[in-house]
Amino acid sequence: MTTFDDILKEIGEFGPYQKRVYTLLCFPSFILSALLVVQVFLLGTPDHRCKLPDYANDTFESQGEIHDQYVHSWIPPDDSGEHTYDRCHLYANNHTENNSTTKLKCTEWVYDETVYKRTFAKKLDMVCDDAIKIPNAQMIFFFGVLFGSFVYGQMSDIIGRRKTLYISILVQLGSSLGLVGMYEYIGFCILMFIMGGATLGVYMTSYVIGMELVGPSKRLWTGTVAALFLTTGQLYLVLMVYLIKDWKYFTLAVAIPGCLFLPYYWIIPESCRWLLSKDRKDEALIILRKVAKSNKAQLNEKVVDELQPPQKEGRVWHLFSDRLLGRWSLIIFFNWFVCSMSYYGVVLNTGNLGGDLFFNFVLLTIAEYPGKILDMLLLDRIGRKRLYVGYLFVGGIACITTIWPIVDGSDELHYVLIALAMIGKLCITGAFGAVYVLSAEIFPTVVRNAGMGSSSAVARIGSMIAPYIAKSADLVSGARGKSIPLTAFGVSMFIAALLALFLPETLNRELPETIADVHNLKRNVYEETMEKGQEKNPTGVTNGRSTNLKEEDRL
Repeated sequence: MTTFDDILKEIGEFGPYQKRVYTLLCFPSFILSALLVVQVFLLGTPDHRCKLPDYANDTFESQGEIHDQYVHSWIPPDDSGEHTYDRCHLYANNHTENNSTTKLKCTEWVYDETVYKRTFAKKLDMVCDDAIKIPNAQMIFFFGVLFGSFVYGQMSDIIGRRKTLYISILVQLGSSLGLVGMYEYIGFCILMFIMGGATLGVYMTSYVIGMELVGPSKRLWTGTVAALFLTTGQLYLVLMVYLIKDWKYFTLAVAIPGCLFLPYYWIIPESCRWLLSKDRKDEALIILRKVAKSNKAQLNEKVVDELQPPQKEGRVWHLFSDRLLGRWSLIIFFNWFVCSMSYYGVVLNTGNLGGDLFFNFVLLTIAEYPGKILDMLLLDRIGRKRLYVGYLFVGGIACITTIWPIVDGSDELHYVLIALAMIGKLCITGAFGAVYVLSAEIFPTVVRNAGMGSSSAVARIGSMIAPYIAKSADLVSGARGKSIPLTAFGVSMFIAALLALFLPETLNRELPETIADVHNLKRNVYEETMEKGQEKNPTGVTNGRSTNLKEEDRL
């Protein structure tokens, strides 16, 4: 039976028209990736200390110049005789015979403006007892991403990819610009939730439209190119923050380019696959004619008319109707959870690495390029499972090893710390791309959308947990506390890698069409070789070993 992919192979898999549309669809990724991680800077907490009462012109930079007698009234000396400024408390001297002090919570703070001039966290004094508001807001953002995956996913199936893309662009633009005028925490969280969902909607629908217009042999390459736009967008973000250092204006610098995508409704075509699924073949033919014309090929319109609508797909619970597929599904879900948690956790943990924040962020972002390019070069050479497990083991070791330079704390080992963090970021980036391909090739066709959608949903839960793990560095004082996040991510990657060893290798294997077909993935190459002799040996026995499938595996 002829499929839509067969038509693309006939008229051209990636010709001039497809390249133009695909390139236009990559540009939104440039902006939305910046919006996905802008919270690192938007909710960044500058170094701070308690503001000394009644001290005129108190600033963070002036603390070394404050008169000793005044400091002694509010900050008692430690065991070494030094006056150590506290981030959250003042110690009022009662001037009694025993020189007792009263511990008071700060109500005002002064901030270091070396890195940031203003952030939303600084404006609302989200420090000390209110510091939990930062990971809460980040969690709400990622919950919005999870919510958006359901809402915009359903919307794209009902009203079409193009309309969904345009709606999500409008919502993303409105919510991101709305952040600039927001000065209240609850309203800020609501806008972050809306923006998170819309950001996912833009990425998901633009990616789907682009990939559904590209032939099967070009999808791995084009998928990598789209991912590179995401990484470049993060570099644009850090450049804007470095130059501006004020949350209102660098948010504007990231949000305003979204206006460039407003004409997309009239430029980007609807997905031909969606049109055919809705039996709107006349509209699909108009687009396919443009593809064929640009590729100087001839379109057989009769074949398009004879295309059958897609078969009814299974639901999530069908993933567990087979014991083997159920086990593999749980392992895949956990691996997506770890990949998402570790990726965003490493990004949010950038401020705990010490040194220059912007330099660290740039290096960790650059580390994504080789991870994505290696996927393109190696997935079809050494295998999906082998590459994925290798990524997790190497990345896990790198993240766990960061304990050494963090606890040591010497300047000489700071670059070792950054190098290890870069290796961890490279590996988790590559692993994310590899697990996507591996999962898509393990889930049977009848439940592939359900499996991939469920995996993505579980991944969003991982990203919702990531802010709390990153913030755990503040719960334990000193260098040991700063080593907690990366260690936790490294251990999680190790566990995920061990579980992934139970998954099958899918390189050069036929995609399973039915749930029963997943048992074919479990068989090794030796068994497949033996099965090739079945035509010559119809009894089903080769060298004393039966290669016939059980009857229930054929259903």
